[in-house]
Amino acid sequence: MSQNSFRAFLPDALLQDSLTLQERTALVVDQNARIVAVTPAASLPADIPKTVFPGELWTAAPVLAHAHLESFDAPSEEWGGAGFSTWVAQLLAWRQRQGRLSAPASAAASLAELLHFGCGLVATHVAEAGADGTAYQAVLPHILAMQEVFAPAAADFDGEFLTTIQAGAAIALHAPFSIADEVAAAVFQAAAGQLVSIHLGEHEEERQLLASGTGPLADLLTSRGRSLKQQRWASPVDWLDAVGGLQPGTLVVHGSNLNVAELQRLADAKVGVVFCPGTHHYFERPLPAFVAAGVALPALGCDSRASNSCLDPLRELQLAYAMMPEPGAQAWWHALTSTGAAVLQQPTWGALTLGKRATVLRLTLQHQATPELSAAGVCQALCEGWRPPRRLDDCAPIK
Repeated sequence: MSQNSFRAFLPDALLQDSLTLQERTALVVDQNARIVAVTPAASLPADIPKTVFPGELWTAAPVLAHAHLESFDAPSEEWGGAGFSTWVAQLLAWRQRQGRLSAPASAAASLAELLHFGCGLVATHVAEAGADGTAYQAVLPHILAMQEVFAPAAADFDGEFLTTIQAGAAIALHAPFSIADEVAAAVFQAAAGQLVSIHLGEHEEERQLLASGTGPLADLLTSRGRSLKQQRWASPVDWLDAVGGLQPGTLVVHGSNLNVAELQRLADAKVGVVFCPGTHHYFERPLPAFVAAGVALPALGCDSRASNSCLDPLRELQLAYAMMPEPGAQAWWHALTSTGAAVLQQPTWGALTLGKRATVLRLTLQHQATPELSAAGVCQALCEGWRPPRRLDDCAPIK
């Protein structure tokens, strides 16, 4: 490729990853918006076109490893503080109402909010027809859509769907209480290390259901004519192991009710974890055991507007840091970028380094809250609430 097809971009500073901040450095990209060099501005060849961005700091665009794009207009403020099963019943009743946003319209609104707040890549469970936002793929955030499976009984599942998994499609199982064990086992076997996302270990009601077949969640399922599982498991991770999901490629969403030993089992099996701080805060749940477990921090997600006040990656970062500051701001920024890319099996996202996508979040330095210009200072400022004074629609591929 000719050097003439390259372009160079020179903000005042580049936060390449959570540990590396460079000043007076050029980001050189090719015609496909891939990074071909990160080089001192003084070393840049004269024949490469340059664009200067004074007063700006660029970072890799945030990656949210879990979201639902439907239910954007759900009246979640009316449901806050309720137990999980009560919340589910309210959500299901609301979905039957006339006048709520259609799934495509909800997806559009969710994506617009994610874009406004600087999200680069979002992984979404698609539960309602049209909710994956494929009509909006021309703009950011980039979407990794995973068809979500509800199959409380084996008869609810179309076995031909397994061929799409074997062809490499990312898939999502809803949760242990809404998936027949034989369906989960078939999906995990077909995936064989490919990405399968599942809500697991989110709340005590799930644990009680799996361990004893009792509790509010059991009552809700029974009231809706659903059969309960015949087998019992002391732990959600035991259930995951029993259906073959304790393997690389599995992505556990939430995990905030799991204890130290259970989180260690997931880490040992190379199972990814996504924590959704906004939803955890919404339900007023106890402090998760992620830090106490001593394992790598989870990736971050935002769930949906049915259990969150807004869809904003920086808010998720700030809530996670406020709950668990001990790992440090740089570790949490890594979770929002590099870890999210890793658990989603998207290696070209999450950092501004050679070979990655040049999709950036542009931050304005010229205002009162300018952070210390070091990787540690920038990450700390982001975790403590520093935000640009403008819309973040500038989170975009550089072309």
